[in-house]
Amino acid sequence: MVDTQHLKEHCDLRRLVEQDLGPAPLRGGRAYLWKCPFHQEHKGFSLAVWANGYRCFGACDTSGDALDWLTNYRRLSFVEALRVLGERMEDIAPVERKYLKSPSEPPEWDWQHRAERIVSQAEETLWSEVGEPALNYLIGRGLTARTIRAARLGYVPGDFRSWRMMEGMDVPCGITIPWFASDALWAVKVRRAYGTPKYHQIKGGNVNGLYGADVLADQEVALFCEGEFDVLLARQEAGDLAAVVTLSSATAILNSRWYAELTHCHTILVAYDRDAAGEKGANRLLSLSPRFRPIQVPQGKDVGEFYLQGGDLYAWIADALKDTQSVLEEQPHVL
Repeated sequence: MVDTQHLKEHCDLRRLVEQDLGPAPLRGGRAYLWKCPFHQEHKGFSLAVWANGYRCFGACDTSGDALDWLTNYRRLSFVEALRVLGERMEDIAPVERKYLKSPSEPPEWDWQHRAERIVSQAEETLWSEVGEPALNYLIGRGLTARTIRAARLGYVPGDFRSWRMMEGMDVPCGITIPWFASDALWAVKVRRAYGTPKYHQIKGGNVNGLYGADVLADQEVALFCEGEFDVLLARQEAGDLAAVVTLSSATAILNSRWYAELTHCHTILVAYDRDAAGEKGANRLLSLSPRFRPIQVPQGKDVGEFYLQGGDLYAWIADALKDTQSVLEEQPHVL
């Protein structure tokens, strides 16, 4: 039987709220103060949060404890909220600032509007005669036409060292990878044909998003890969097993906005590249919660290489989940 009172007593609610709303703008004694999200407060800081509870002293007068916050703000079920509290938040708090960034916001609407027009133009080019070499490259990486279209990949023709002026913005030539999430366009990355670095982005974008975040709501299992092409390939082959996402590289840090989107996931697999950078990046995620579990492809450096060498991505992920499930069944107290 779950001791809910024990879980709440061992959770500092201020740390929990910081994950959702960012660092407290004001602190008064033992209370941290924020603008109240329950009545969309614009002026003042009416939401007071203590270690064991919260209350709005403004228009809505809402109040509650850690369970109430998780069910009312994050809209988790009671069981999902208990699972979050069971993660020993007191253990997460000391490393939170190091391994979780503050929430970030998408670019201004004007940038998004112009960038989406660029995305549309690049999509059209990719499926034209001019884009044939780029399309063949993507298909050669194992991606199907359906996957390529769903991801809205595109192509800006030109020498790999060149940039083009489009919609008033400098755009590097290469394969375009738009980052859509939460009804916003966060960034447009471009994979160049040659050279270092391989990836550039259109200036003004924000890669502190989470590529693939919109599929999280429909899954209780998530899978982190290092790059966008690995995400698309894993989603194509095993999308019904896990919501596949990426931070764009092994060095990128998860921020609290996207961590909150993962709270309902009982298992979060981390399949970073088999190299030093991948190991370091994976360990950073693993430090956040016991729900994060490392897995490695049986052969090859990464998901894409494993697949192109004949690997079965579906079977690999399914086997990893079976191993994880057996562990969960042995720990019924961690919901």
